[in-house]
Amino acid sequence: MAQPPVNTERAAFRRRTAWLTALSAGALTATLLVSGCGGEPSRPPAAPGPVATPTPATTANLRLPLNAYLPTPEDQATGEYLVYRVQQHCMRGFGFRYLPHLTGEYVATTVATWREYESRRYGISDRAIAAERGYHLDKDPGGSRAPQIATALSLPEREVLSGRKADGRASSTPVRGTPVPRGGCAGQAERTVYADDAEAARRGNDLVARLRHEAFERSRSDPRLAAVNRTWSSCMRGKGFAYRDPDAALEDPRWDLRSARPSREEIAVATADISCKLRVNLLGVNFAVEAEYENAAINDHTPELEKVRTHNASDTARLPRLMQRYDRAPRPS
Repeated sequence: MAQPPVNTERAAFRRRTAWLTALSAGALTATLLVSGCGGEPSRPPAAPGPVATPTPATTANLRLPLNAYLPTPEDQATGEYLVYRVQQHCMRGFGFRYLPHLTGEYVATTVATWREYESRRYGISDRAIAAERGYHLDKDPGGSRAPQIATALSLPEREVLSGRKADGRASSTPVRGTPVPRGGCAGQAERTVYADDAEAARRGNDLVARLRHEAFERSRSDPRLAAVNRTWSSCMRGKGFAYRDPDAALEDPRWDLRSARPSREEIAVATADISCKLRVNLLGVNFAVEAEYENAAINDHTPELEKVRTHNASDTARLPRLMQRYDRAPRPS
């Protein structure tokens, strides 16, 4: 997935990080995000209410309750793409050629990247992927675009993009005879795509990320998960593999997940892993338990979350008009 330019678009990068953390189950990333949040200590969480346990063959169509308070993957990727397009147009106004390889493909390939991670919330869950790649992630689900980072830009280009001089001071003099907008082209792009809601959107997505993380961690210590993990482990022993839970199978030190191809043994374990998950309904149990804790979090934070939903709806409503205006590279001056 293409990364935003270094030291610019900080708000956009924080928003993407919060969104991706909210979708993924990565405890380390979530812990880092949560540790940086200020505010009042969380109140004791409510007790979860029961949720019906589905019997899914994959996690692809499962939607946890807090997903309702996040932009869809398509909307999030479209907003990010538009931020880049507006930056392009702004930079072109100063005579600079910026992000020359950006195309509309960005949205689809970025969504594919995020869906790859989301599909592994409870470990691998797709038989075909396991048979082909074992526990390996797609090498480049986000495509092969080469991002243009700030360190590759000239000093004037960096100043126009970020709105700051090399010493960190805000730009106060014209560049090439044109005044630099507040916050540079990155700031102008944020205001264009997200209006004045950028900071509110960031806080809202941070809240959802924190609640998702807390619900996930609470679900990990639920006795129902311990029970289904034991049943899964017994199933795996019956296939000749000794692992206490799916995480242990994924983290087996024999797997070189940075290699180009998985070993035959890794593929054998991964396919057995999914077979046992389906036999004991591990995916369904994980989903139902986590959904219960998320529902409890929603009950505890309904007013704040409704504000998040309102901000997201406002941002989403602007996307079609902005796509009509900016979904193309600026013409050379």
